[in-house]
Parts: sequence; structure tokens; C-alpha cells
Amino acid sequence: MKNNITVSNELRKIMVVVPCFLTATGMAHQLKARSEIKDVVNIINNIDEAYDGVFKTPHSMIVLNISQSSKQLAEEIRFIKWYRKEKPNKAVVIYSHNHKVSILKYLSSLGVRVIISQYELPSIFITLLIKSLSSRKTLYSPMIEKILQEQISGELTVCEAKVIEQLFLGHNVTQIAQHLGRDIRTVSSHKRHAMQKLGLHCDKDLHVFGCEITGKSLFL
Repeated sequence: MKNNITVSNELRKIMVVVPCFLTATGMAHQLKARSEIKDVVNIINNIDEAYDGVFKTPHSMIVLNISQSSKQLAEEIRFIKWYRKEKPNKAVVIYSHNHKVSILKYLSSLGVRVIISQYELPSIFITLLIKSLSSRKTLYSPMIEKILQEQISGELTVCEAKVIEQLFLGHNVTQIAQHLGRDIRTVSSHKRHAMQKLGLHCDKDLHVFGCEITGKSLFL
């Protein structure tokens, strides 16, 4: 368990990436009101500026908005993947009004630390932020947890996530098996289980979901 000094140090810098200025400002005000947050709350209203922000404040915890717009969602997903690669030990906290189950489960597979609905009380947001510092698994706000519990249970495994990523790139099961060096039956099993967990019922659903995640045009 981390002591209070460690918690305070890890919460010294938080980068809030939220397009809505009023929402971001309100969130920053809530954060600065907490005694644990001693230093900087940096507000960024454009996802493109977040990349530079990471290098300017390299030890920041990221609070990232997840939108319902496919174009914005694809950009936000790309940023998460980039950030998790650049800063694998730093936390990403998702603040979302996108409650689509497949999106929520996919975000979990990316290794984010917290997923919280924007409709939760501010006190829940702060509490989860602090709890995340001593947790090694994804934490969910009550509203998000309820949504996920009512659907198919289980998060994507690492192998399932890799297969889904390759499918998003347009590769078929045979190509993925060759690329990953796995048996085609194993890859097919990973695909089936991943689709079940994401609530996708057929390849058409998978195609639509892949376009939503990657921002590609929808061709059916």
C-alpha cells in the first residue's frame, strides 16, 4: 500500500485532455481543491496538443475525455496507444460520456487505469483517481461497472486484443495466424471469444466497430 507521501507525489501533475473548456475547467477546479494535488493541473482542449503536453510535463497523470464522435474517438484511441507505449508505467484515466459496451471493454484492453462516466459525482472521480495509484487493474465508476456487469462478462486477454487489432487492420484469420506465429484454430478461437466479450455478433458488427475505433470510412 502506498503511503500518503507517495500518493501526493504521484498526484503532483495531472494533464486534463477534454475538448469542452467549461468541463475541463470545472474538473481542474475540483482537482486543485484536493490537498493531495500540490502542483500542476494542465488543461488541454485539443488531442493534437496532448502529444506535446506529454513531453512538457513528462510525469503527468493523464485524464482523457472519450467522445461519441467516431473521428474524435479514433484520435483518442490512437493517443492512448501512443501514450501507453511511450509511458507504460504512467496512468491514463478515462472520463467518458460514451457508454457503448464494446468501446468500454476495448478501452479496458488498452490498459487504462480508470474508466469513469462523466455523469458520476465529482467525489467519485477524485476517489477513483486516488485508488488508482495502488491498483494494478482497471477501476470502474459505479455507473460504468453497472453497464458492464449487465453485459457479457470478461475483459479481453492480451492474445485476444492482438487478434482484434490485426482484424482492424484488414487482415484475415489466416494472415493473422502467420503474423503471430499461431495455429489458425487458436486465432479463430481468440477472434470468437473477443467478439463475444465485446458484444459483437457477426463479422459485420466487427467491421462497423473497427471503423469506429480506427476512424476509417464505413464500407459494407
